[in-house]
Amino acid sequence: MRKLQKLRWMVNRLGSMSAPEIVHRVRERRLRKAGRAAGGWSRYAVAEFELVCFPVDDAQLRALAADCAPDWRSIEQQARTGRWHYLGMQWPGAAAGAAWHLDPVSGAAWPSDRYCFDIDFRHGAGRGDIKYVWEINRLQFLPPIAARARAEGDDAAARYCIDTILDWAEANPPFLGVNWASGIELALRAISILLTLSLVGPDRLAPDERLRIGALLNAHAVWLMRYPSLFSSANNHLVAEAAGLYILGALVPSLPGADRYRAYGRQVLVEEAGRQILADGVGAEQTPTYTAFTLELYAFALVAARAAGEDFPDQVRTQLGKAVDFLRWVTDGKGNQPRFGDDDEGRVAISLAGPERHYVASVMSGVAALSARPDSAPPMAPPHLRDLFLGKATAGSQPPQGLRSFDDGGYSVFRAQLAGRETMLAFDHGPLGYLSIAAHGHADALAIWLHVDGQPVIVDAGTYLYHSGGAERDRFRGTAAHNTLEINGTNQSTIVGAFNWSHKARAWRLPEAGEELAVAARHDGYSRPFGVVHERRVAQAPGGFTVTDSLAGPLTAVADTVLRLYLDPSITAQRDAEGRVALSRDGKALMHLTFETSTGSALAAELLPTEVSPSFGAKEPSTVITLAVPKSAWSEGGGVVTGFQVFSPAFRL
Repeated sequence: MRKLQKLRWMVNRLGSMSAPEIVHRVRERRLRKAGRAAGGWSRYAVAEFELVCFPVDDAQLRALAADCAPDWRSIEQQARTGRWHYLGMQWPGAAAGAAWHLDPVSGAAWPSDRYCFDIDFRHGAGRGDIKYVWEINRLQFLPPIAARARAEGDDAAARYCIDTILDWAEANPPFLGVNWASGIELALRAISILLTLSLVGPDRLAPDERLRIGALLNAHAVWLMRYPSLFSSANNHLVAEAAGLYILGALVPSLPGADRYRAYGRQVLVEEAGRQILADGVGAEQTPTYTAFTLELYAFALVAARAAGEDFPDQVRTQLGKAVDFLRWVTDGKGNQPRFGDDDEGRVAISLAGPERHYVASVMSGVAALSARPDSAPPMAPPHLRDLFLGKATAGSQPPQGLRSFDDGGYSVFRAQLAGRETMLAFDHGPLGYLSIAAHGHADALAIWLHVDGQPVIVDAGTYLYHSGGAERDRFRGTAAHNTLEINGTNQSTIVGAFNWSHKARAWRLPEAGEELAVAARHDGYSRPFGVVHERRVAQAPGGFTVTDSLAGPLTAVADTVLRLYLDPSITAQRDAEGRVALSRDGKALMHLTFETSTGSALAAELLPTEVSPSFGAKEPSTVITLAVPKSAWSEGGGVVTGFQVFSPAFRL
């Protein structure tokens, strides 16, 4: 079965490659084969280890520690006992050295003595998602421990950080085990090591320790440079690799090849700024969290450049500013964003002992500070370790209002005060994802998301799992898991792997909607299998919104049509005898929804139990409003009208 899965994956992956990419993959395969002979620490020995530290303001650190130290202590406790809690998974308990290859799902270890590219981590039967073991090996738990150690003068904690880095090197010689198999993991680990050393101070290192860590970073740089993520893989992975190489070259100038790493990393980061971030500021991967992750990588590269006496061209900062502007439009008054597309909780720096609910807002705050753009800062951002390095800005201006369409990225956003409540509705009419595989996209064309009073109401079902997700991975990416129309139980786009699609729905905004506060769009995902095009029109109405769905084309092949609206787990839904649905939170009424045909005939929706994934690896029970639309509703140019009427805060059901 595993062999068949692997063969199917390879065939589908090849189908997403251009001829030049296939040539590149053949060359890469040869390099990987030759890389078997490249192991051993002696090959990466350095004559000296010179470190330019990330700047640390001790007064600012002590002020930050007043808020963050409890979390930093908790992170240290988790690390010392091996009882981490990441990505919805509780580790069983083991010291860091015993956890470097441990799969917390099965309790089994990934091979530690095999060449990294010989280990099939995508189809590792009997083990959990490879992300779990990689999460620990990013060493991102060390900078918070180092920060507390410096703020409180805890020499033992500082020594623990250094010993952990050395222990990792001893347990992971080049290039054995899964921890050398992915460039993004090497890049994030290298940045973690440099942040940790900047906090504890390199003067704490004994002469032999300096050389051992120098060899460790040298091996990381060599491997990163050898296997860049190109062509259909040139997404956030390429940005992470380039940022890692640039930061290594800039902050460790004693590395052999440091100038080359710095120049290459800088070139890629400059070139990719206009690709990873579209002209209107939308992240090319069609997900706010991956946009924030890309921004955070750029931000740390900018800080490293400043520490090394360099800078990046203005065009890079301009692109970062555009991205923050878009994120500001989809950030509600309490710092939340719609969670469309994938979210694997990837970070450059961590500070919390649990999930970081306001990650996007925190990164926005740092980038706004770096770019001297306080007007684009979020309304709030909790204290975080990254504030120490990036700075922090919070908005002093009013949030955006009105309607804005981002046509390059394919989102329209309504911002308004309705019935005395802050409301934000986002509407997706953009591409499935980035590059030929659209790795982190979801089949959510024409989906909507709604926030009221700074909290989500109509939500995305989430991500849940990656490599090990199987059918669940497919389900959470599928059309039925999103707030749009599904026809004949079929996805708009065709899934052919955990990070791959074949047929991709194309969506576009129609030029005129007929009203100032209205947007209409179409997608062709159902034109090939069923001969119809789905059109959705979203309009702001007095006190709410109307969403009108229609189908263009013959209905011969159309049998079942279902509209769905996923509710946040905090929302309670009640249906009356006419099929209207009232929504409340904590016993307080928010709005009611009505469903009818375009000719005025009422339709009755059902409230069905479901699950949504609020964070990677976690699921929570929730409710999905489901409307099975009779075929007659679509006839003769008809359709379905969903009304959202927002209640005033004083309203009582």
